[in-house]
Amino acid sequence: MTLITRKAMKKLTIRDIAALAGVGKSTVSRVLNNDPNVKIETQAKIRKIIKEVGYKPSAVARAMNNQPIQSIGIIVTRLSSSAENQALSEIIDFFHQHEYEVLVLESRYDGELLNTHIELMVQKQVEGIIFFGFTDQGEINKDLFNGNIVMIAVEQSGISSVTTNSPLAIQHCFDHLKENNAKRIAFLGVHVNDIQTGKLRLDAYKKSCIINKIEPIIHLTDMQYIDGIKGCKALLEAGADAIICGTERLTAGALVHLLREGKSDLPVAAIGINDYIRILNPKIFAADLQYAKVGKEAAILLFHKMKGNNQNSDTVVQPLMTNLIV
Repeated sequence: MTLITRKAMKKLTIRDIAALAGVGKSTVSRVLNNDPNVKIETQAKIRKIIKEVGYKPSAVARAMNNQPIQSIGIIVTRLSSSAENQALSEIIDFFHQHEYEVLVLESRYDGELLNTHIELMVQKQVEGIIFFGFTDQGEINKDLFNGNIVMIAVEQSGISSVTTNSPLAIQHCFDHLKENNAKRIAFLGVHVNDIQTGKLRLDAYKKSCIINKIEPIIHLTDMQYIDGIKGCKALLEAGADAIICGTERLTAGALVHLLREGKSDLPVAAIGINDYIRILNPKIFAADLQYAKVGKEAAILLFHKMKGNNQNSDTVVQPLMTNLIV
C-alpha cells in the first residue's frame, strides 16, 4: 500500500498534503488560493496529490482555528437537469478545493423564487453567487455581494456571464445531416418564450433552412421527456427524414419513440449529450455544449472577482461536435 493510498483512508489536512508534496503548509495554501508566485512545477505536483487523495478542505477545522468560513451560493434552475448538474459538479469541486462552503438552491424558472433565494444568500453573507439564468427572470441588482455575481446561460449588462454557442451547434448539426443526404431535416425544440434554449436555437435552424433551401419542419413543445416522444411522432408524420433535437430531454424522448417504432436508423442530431442518450443511440451526432467547462469557467470567473478583479467579463464556451461511434 502506497503512502498516498494510506493517507487517502483518513481525513486529510493541509499539513498532510504538504508532507506528501515535500513542501511547507503555506505553499499548499498558496496553491489552493491560485497564487501565481508558486513555481508551476510545484503547483502541478500539489494539485496532482490533491486529486489523487481526494482532498476536501475542512470548514470545521477552519472554524476551530478561528478562521472565517468562506462561502458562495449557487442557484440552478432545475436540480434534475443533467446539463446543469455537469456544471454544478465542477463549480462545487473548484470551491471545495479552495476551502469554500457551497449553498445550492433551485429557482425552478420562477423569478420570485430566484429573488427569495438571492435574499437568503445576502442574509447568509455569502461572498459571491453563481446562478443559472432564464427568460423573464427580471433584472438582478448587480451591486449585491460587492458585484461578485456570475450568470450562466443568459446575459445582463453589468454582470459577468458564461454562455454557450448553441446557434453554432445547431448549424453544425444541420450541416452534418445534410452531408449525410437528409432532405427533410426537422427541428424538435422548445417554445420561443425561452430565449436561450428556444428562440435562439429555432432561429439558427431557420437560418440553415434558408441557406440550404430546405423547407422547415418544426415542432415546438415543453422541455420534458414525454414531449420528445410526442414531438418525434409529429415530425415523422410530417415527413421528416432527419431530426435535430434542441435539448437533451427531447433527444431522449425522440430516441425512445424511434426505437419503439423500429426506426432507430433515422438520423438524429442532438444538442447536448448525456450517458442516457449515448446508450439509446451510440452513433448519434452530438453537439456537446460542454457544460462541465461552463461550470469551471464560471467558478474561475467568480473566484477572481472575489479576489479583487471586479472587472466584468463574458465567456462563450464553444460546442464540441462529435460522432460518438463512427
